[in-house]
Amino acid sequence: MINSVFLIETVREKHRTAPLLAEREKYLSYLFEIGTRRERVRNVASMLLHVIRLLKLDSPRPVGMDEILQGCERWLDDSNARRHRSSGVASPYLFRLAATNWLRYQGTLIAAPKPMPLFGDLLSEFLNAMRSQRGLVLETLRSYHSRILAFLNWLQSRCPEFSHVQASDIEEYLEAGRSDRWSRSSVAAHCKALRTFFGYAEQQGWCSSGIRGSISSPRVPRVAENLSGPPWEDVRRVIASIGEIKPADLRAKAMFLLFSVYGLRSAEVRGLRLEDIDWRRGSITVRRAKQGKTQQFPLQSEVGEAIALYLSKVRPRCSCRNLFVTLHPPHRPVLGHSMCSIISPRIKKLGIVTQQFGPHMLRRACATQLLRTGTSLKDIADFLGHSDLRSVSNYARFDAGSLKNVANFSLKDVI
Repeated sequence: MINSVFLIETVREKHRTAPLLAEREKYLSYLFEIGTRRERVRNVASMLLHVIRLLKLDSPRPVGMDEILQGCERWLDDSNARRHRSSGVASPYLFRLAATNWLRYQGTLIAAPKPMPLFGDLLSEFLNAMRSQRGLVLETLRSYHSRILAFLNWLQSRCPEFSHVQASDIEEYLEAGRSDRWSRSSVAAHCKALRTFFGYAEQQGWCSSGIRGSISSPRVPRVAENLSGPPWEDVRRVIASIGEIKPADLRAKAMFLLFSVYGLRSAEVRGLRLEDIDWRRGSITVRRAKQGKTQQFPLQSEVGEAIALYLSKVRPRCSCRNLFVTLHPPHRPVLGHSMCSIISPRIKKLGIVTQQFGPHMLRRACATQLLRTGTSLKDIADFLGHSDLRSVSNYARFDAGSLKNVANFSLKDVI
């Protein structure tokens, strides 16, 4: 492995004679396997020589973060590292990064335990109950977890015992959020999560009764001015503007088409797996984020071609089975905020006027286009994975003129 990384024999000999050669070569092979560039592997290999020297690693042994941080301090003053040490805060960070990644890969890193929130056990029991008793899907549980955890972290400095919590504490927390410019919909989402949590807490006797009923949520209109999303012509204009050379563009085009043609939610696109594309039958399987059900659709030709191009030219070979993964190692599923950063700039670049620019706007544009081509509300609800017609009927209220000609859904008409 060392011979394939370095070309100069004297450099190779220095790496071969240093301690822990087998452990270092195994890690460098792993970096190549996950798609790391050769230049990056070479830099890591050189940094590991300084790591084992400054941490005095003659044989594998457990190493804690305190020892790594002490090594960072020695690294800053080490005269032998002058060629490899950059100026500023980046240099100790690179030393710490190389050391922690390598030791974690070996299993010899003593990771500092994450501090358990004061009421974390209550939150875990609540989430388990919501999953087993009410069958809430993963995306809903994640939403509840983040919002309730934020409240519990805020609460622990005020209430040493959860049984002491009062309705005034919740109101104070929500007021702090309003002062921090939470939107009306964000406050409403926090209220919904806290009402569900305190409803369960009261049943279990964790707190006094009546707190759940005191949580008053602001009214959020179901029909917003921007409900329809950007015009379909603008959506097609964005898709046409995406290049077919850069890896990021090829991945973005496949995402855009999935959002706009099938009206998928961000979590549903992120949840797509390689086995969900059946190339022989020409179908795509979608696991709905809210109801947890599975739907299968015909693989529209333009979407299939974009996904095939992404898979053949861009997607790295890795153990992750998600369809969309990060372009740089370590390869992992694309996160929700990354979806927004992929979609939004390409819409803004063309000067398209819309109040929101994320993936959900493409779902709204898809629904409105289906309505305008005469698709029935029931067909739209089924196509988008809604459990009833209430959500879809809002599009009709926004654009009542589109109800004049109701016809069967045709995927070809949408394109």
